[in-house]
Amino acid sequence: MRVRVVDSGTYSEPVQQAIERVLVDRVAAGEVEPTLRFWYRETPAVPLGRFQAYDDEVEADYADERGIDVVRRITGGGAMYVEPGSVITYSLYLPRSAVSDDVEASYAELDQFAIDALRDLGLDASHEPLNDIAHPDGKIGGAAQLRTDDAVLHHTTMSYRLDTAEMLRVLRIGEEKVSDKAIQSAEKRVARISDHVDASRREVVDAMIEAVGDRYDTFEGELSAAVLADARELAAERFATDEWNRKL
Repeated sequence: MRVRVVDSGTYSEPVQQAIERVLVDRVAAGEVEPTLRFWYRETPAVPLGRFQAYDDEVEADYADERGIDVVRRITGGGAMYVEPGSVITYSLYLPRSAVSDDVEASYAELDQFAIDALRDLGLDASHEPLNDIAHPDGKIGGAAQLRTDDAVLHHTTMSYRLDTAEMLRVLRIGEEKVSDKAIQSAEKRVARISDHVDASRREVVDAMIEAVGDRYDTFEGELSAAVLADARELAAERFATDEWNRKL
């Protein structure tokens, strides 16, 4: 299968989330090629799981003071704290026929190229069911999916050099979350790629692009002006609104 690799474009979190909806729908309609997209963010943000309650997951006052966008995803799963340059997020938009109907197996299959790349760089990474990429020291990343009748969106975020202390300030993870003990505990649960391999974020992404080429017939591409226009319109209508982001 030919897969377009999009490794460019820096967007706000609402636009990023809108792109997810636009591209999975266009792949389902056969209007764009199956695609692997790497994300580049403008600001720190919290992508919130579709079914999570805003006030249960986010320190809203702190996020507002720091200008941290909190945006509800179209996929389930948990809230994450993300920072430009400190995480690696990628999305696969594939025809439903190209993805296993076994959801658990599909998580392993679709993250395998990333695990192969990390292992090639010397990181002891592995798949941990249902949807995690793990290291012996903790969780490197997690994935979520949206399945429509004709397409699958699979997106994964991995910690490259995430500020764990800041993550604990933004997310509601426990009343003692900002204590030294809590930070040390979180650091043990979150494994950061940069702590274990001598490779820049750019080098990690390049290794992933090379690894995905072993699985698909890849070619470089960009998002079209029409896709971006639709995404920006959708972001304004939904993903940048309290009606969507604070609906639960």
